[in-house]
Amino acid sequence: MTSKGEAILAALRAKSPQFPRELAKALKLDRPVLTYQIKALLKSGAVVATGRGSRDRQFSLPGRSRPAKEVP
Repeated sequence: MTSKGEAILAALRAKSPQFPRELAKALKLDRPVLTYQIKALLKSGAVVATGRGSRDRQFSLPGRSRPAKEVP
């Protein structure tokens, strides 16, 4: 994974979900660079996209299917 990919994941850990514009601005990346990096993260399953179209698309980390059990 690239350093930009790691930075994207760190930003999404801090605040998730985020619009592409917010994410690019926070990381000081051009939108095409962000798009290129996000495609690889989406393909690997490290990031998920939500929203119906390009106007309301947001990126976030994948959620767990079940919450973690607490140890008594």
